Amino acid sequence: MWIQTLLQKPVVRFCVAGSAGWLIFYALLYGLTEYFHVWYLASSMSALIVNYAVTFLLQKLWTFRDKTTHVVGRQVVLYALMVTTFYFSNAVLLYLLVEYLGLWYMYAQVLISILLTIASFLISRQLFAPEPPTH
Repeated sequence: MWIQTLLQKPVVRFCVAGSAGWLIFYALLYGLTEYFHVWYLASSMSALIVNYAVTFLLQKLWTFRDKTTHVVGRQVVLYALMVTTFYFSNAVLLYLLVEYLGLWYMYAQVLISILLTIASFLISRQLFAPEPPTH
């Protein structure tokens, strides 16, 4: 009962959907590399694409309950830009926090993950806000 109540909160659904996407990412990365002998970088890129598709759909349809179809193309492009920006931001911020502030890389990554998750939630909430069709 309390789980259903908790899952009514968009921020909780957002974290669950994101976690599901990353679980799928790591399962594909490992499976493609270890069992199908795909080069690890190709496995990673393939898994990232699947992660992107899964999280986009989960965030749109489940987290934010956006069932509109007339803006999907724009949402896909904006979501891809957001994700790409966050991937690059993660690398830059990790480098800066470790090399210039002397933080332990794991601690720095946790801080960055929290920051980017909050930013992603705020942006996604706007991105998937229902828009009336324009006729």
